Amino acid sequence: MTDPSHTTPHHGDRWMLSLPRATLAASALIPAILLGTTGPAVAATNTLSITAVNRSGAKVAVTATVVSLATSQEYRVRTGTKRKLPKGNYAVLASIGSLNTSTTLGGKTVKVSGASKLTIDARHGKLVRLGLSPAVSGLESTVDAEICSNTGGGADSEVQSWGDATRPLYVIPTASKKIAFAAMGTWTDRSGSTDAYATLYRTTGVPSTPSRTFARSKLATMTVDSRRGPAGTNYSDVAVQPTHQGCGSYLYGSLANTDRPTTTKIHLSPGRWDIRGDLSAGAKNGQTWAIGGYTTTRTVAAGKSYFVRYFGAAWGPGFHVPMTYQGRISYPLDDMFTDPAFSGLNGNYGGAAGDKSKATLKFGGKVVKTAYDKGFGQDGPSLEYKVKKAGWYTLTNSAQRYYPEITFPKGMLSTASTVTYRFHAKPNTSVLSPVSAVQQVPAGLNGYNHAKAGSSTNVALRINRHLLWGDVKKGAAPKLKSLTTKASFDGGKTWKTAPVKKIGGVWTAVVKNPGSGAVSLRTRATYTNTGYTEVTVYRAYGIG
Repeated sequence: MTDPSHTTPHHGDRWMLSLPRATLAASALIPAILLGTTGPAVAATNTLSITAVNRSGAKVAVTATVVSLATSQEYRVRTGTKRKLPKGNYAVLASIGSLNTSTTLGGKTVKVSGASKLTIDARHGKLVRLGLSPAVSGLESTVDAEICSNTGGGADSEVQSWGDATRPLYVIPTASKKIAFAAMGTWTDRSGSTDAYATLYRTTGVPSTPSRTFARSKLATMTVDSRRGPAGTNYSDVAVQPTHQGCGSYLYGSLANTDRPTTTKIHLSPGRWDIRGDLSAGAKNGQTWAIGGYTTTRTVAAGKSYFVRYFGAAWGPGFHVPMTYQGRISYPLDDMFTDPAFSGLNGNYGGAAGDKSKATLKFGGKVVKTAYDKGFGQDGPSLEYKVKKAGWYTLTNSAQRYYPEITFPKGMLSTASTVTYRFHAKPNTSVLSPVSAVQQVPAGLNGYNHAKAGSSTNVALRINRHLLWGDVKKGAAPKLKSLTTKASFDGGKTWKTAPVKKIGGVWTAVVKNPGSGAVSLRTRATYTNTGYTEVTVYRAYGIG
């Protein structure tokens, strides 16, 4: 059994931030394209020689991306060499620099038959220029562009580059429909406290004037509330990325990077975008590591307004519930610190690295299985147990934050969590266990996920039951018998019951806050079948 839809980064994964424009972060969301370095047996007479000329008229050495228009097979071809290729038609994509002062992207088609030659001349390149009307001032303006093969197979190859006021970016026009073009403009001061802009311009072929001005009145507005507290780091990046099949999906725009909470209005050209909150932290070896993040995919329309919040309070057990698969109880262990707003459903996904846990499965009061999530290097840890007898099982997973390569920030929230499921299971079945996931969502907190001292906080209790993956039957949802919530103001040593009532149709616990410290939350949903779910989040939100 595999989990093809589970996209949360596991805490064993590490990504190095090495490029100033964070193109590495963009590549984390794009499926890898197999790069062919050799093809089928070819006749010695079928070769391709490529010449590249920069904007100063000098021949330069570059490595071009050569793509078969028939098979989408991709090759790397160095200029000044004869490369043997199968006979056929190809798209040739190249990025040509000129003494670090500019870059020109060029794409052409060529038929390889015998000794074929192709020249890509950057002097034919036209300036890529994206603008806003009315224009904005006081913001850094950049443009990212890529040219792509357009084979129609959905796995387009690309080359890309970027430019700004001091480094112009050019692209060579072509009428060929086998070449596509995309450019993204961004305008920002990266503070997260002022409005930012991102626009996308896409064409089939490359126009003779690769420029476009976007009316600000025709843009959508996305308000991004980026909070602090539970993420394991104070540093986060607000970024956008076009998302669709075809040219442009590799472009990535970082619009803010700060260690403080921000509320940023991002104005976007209409279309489908990934809105990203990416996390980075300083490692103990002096490097900067990407340690996770969350993404929501939104289709935005001109003149409309949208909202997304990252890094809200009460990171706890996620939407996974146990299942019995081909007679085996199965439960993933690495879903214990999830922002309740991001479930892997409806285009929301992601996670922050850094936790470890211990899980036990009991039957008849005895432990029949113990499993561990040891953290780094363990891919997809889970508890697995073959059901021998029908009856009631109790599964408990207790987790704590764990990332020895970085230092967690002082006062971090959501430091530990626990979930317990009591459910009935039978041998030789494939069904989702008759329990629900429970998320606790505090409202009215500030940007640091703190409530005012002595105030009351409404905590929404969200009860969900989703089949996130696996070819099993979902089965009937359990009927809720009771719902109780307790709060602790001393790290879980003592607990006080909080009243639960419906507010606006949502079950809500009303917590009377202390004068300082942090609030831990524990909620139990009991079902009429005598099963239950109990979740605990330690330091769910702060005070003051």
